[in-house]
Amino acid sequence: MFALVMTWIGIAVATTLLLLMALGPVIVELDGWLAQRRRDRRRTQVQARVARKQATPTVVARPATM
Repeated sequence: MFALVMTWIGIAVATTLLLLMALGPVIVELDGWLAQRRRDRRRTQVQARVARKQATPTVVARPATM
């Protein structure tokens, strides 16, 4: 009985490892694609922030109060 359980556990572990090795390149490509999306999103946010800073004046004239 013990040998049968160990055999099934071995089959499950071996199948999992085989699938992970086969899908390794797909996982790496997916990770690279997601990282590129993150970099692009961050780049556009920084560009928008810089554009906003350049569009708004830093010194604002205020009326004199007496």
